[in-house]
Amino acid sequence: MRFNFSLFPLLLFVIGCTTVDFIPEPDYRPNDSRYKVKSWEEVEILRERPKRLFKIVGEVVVRNTEDLTWEDYEPRVKKDLFRRKVDGVWMTEKNQNTVDSVTVETMDQKGRSTNSYLQKSNLPFWKGYAYRYK
Repeated sequence: MRFNFSLFPLLLFVIGCTTVDFIPEPDYRPNDSRYKVKSWEEVEILRERPKRLFKIVGEVVVRNTEDLTWEDYEPRVKKDLFRRKVDGVWMTEKNQNTVDSVTVETMDQKGRSTNSYLQKSNLPFWKGYAYRYK
């Protein structure tokens, strides 16, 4: 079997990616004629409820797979929300999930486990509500 080394950097990029997941509400429409934000820097990221009237258009989940600070993720979140024509996100939760990062198991010729190793790690994530102003 021949291994192609040109795919190795791509594999590292995929493993080290941070995810910004947007889960839209059923009535979410990507195009809104009232959308006024001109650049991704104008998208709001708030830690408390917005002062103006707003409508929740979905949920945002940011998973920290690169072990960076929130300030490093803010531009990514803003760019993603700007692309989806969302005015901002109201961040409500910061938490951690325990995930299995490495699992190794060896077996004998009869299929019985002889050795096993499981490494768990914590995956920080942030949740919030994406909104548009009314």
